Amino acid sequence: MHLPNIKIPQKIINKKTTFIKTGILSAIAACWGVILVGTFITFK
Repeated sequence: MHLPNIKIPQKIINKKTTFIKTGILSAIAACWGVILVGTFITFK
């Protein structure tokens, strides 16, 4: 039995988790970008 009051915090939690996942993925992508750019600069 789900009450309508529970749906609103659940939506907030879902948005928060997607925001955290997006932040982690962008941080990993930024780290790999720095590593790749540094590698290409040193080889030139």
